[in-house]
Amino acid sequence: MMADSKRPVYLQLSDSIMEKIRSGEYHIGEKIMSERKMAEAYGLNRLTVRKAVNNLISKGFLSAAQGKGTYVSSIPHETKKVQFGQNENVSLSATLRQSGFQSSRIVLSFKLKKADETLRGFFDNSPKVYELIRLSKIDGEPYAIQISTFPATLFKEPERFDFGDGSLYTYMDSQGHMPTTIFSEMKAIIIPKQYQEIMDYPGEKLVFYYEYSGYDVNHKMVEFTKAYYKPEYTSFKFKTKR
Repeated sequence: MMADSKRPVYLQLSDSIMEKIRSGEYHIGEKIMSERKMAEAYGLNRLTVRKAVNNLISKGFLSAAQGKGTYVSSIPHETKKVQFGQNENVSLSATLRQSGFQSSRIVLSFKLKKADETLRGFFDNSPKVYELIRLSKIDGEPYAIQISTFPATLFKEPERFDFGDGSLYTYMDSQGHMPTTIFSEMKAIIIPKQYQEIMDYPGEKLVFYYEYSGYDVNHKMVEFTKAYYKPEYTSFKFKTKR
């Protein structure tokens, strides 16, 4: 069970219990091993076992009956996926909702900073840019980090907008520079060290890395975003024309 030394032990145990349910070792309505026996079997303390069990209870796969034990209440099916590739000029939160997830977002950083040479070239030599870094969660777990930059010459008073609850594109639309054309590039990379702990993702595992360049109706580049997505919840679907 303990194959991934960087993944929290209670999550590894949760995965092990889930696999027993998927494989049919545990059936719906069946009582699972007690916390004491599980702790002995895996060489763990009971607090770790309890955290793993409570994690699955919170997700609806297990249920606890006081004084009787813990029982299987549902069978996990194939993991839902966030679907990309059809309509990239919508907010990530909207895409998550369309994919059937409960989503939330946290602003990690927001600042006005001096544009480097690359960003000045992107944004018609704008000397300063706004940098917005946000963490998106799905069903309460970290899913993606987005680092978005946009030119200070085009956007006014963004600090008055709530980027935790509100969409970046809603703000851009209010300023008359909603991206209408999106160019993107995707590859698989190791997530940068500064984001590994926030994403709860070990450094040796690959994530999907996406770069977005957004252009408004006047063909001005108004957004450059770098984003990191957990691959186990992400899929891409593209159509081609002959």
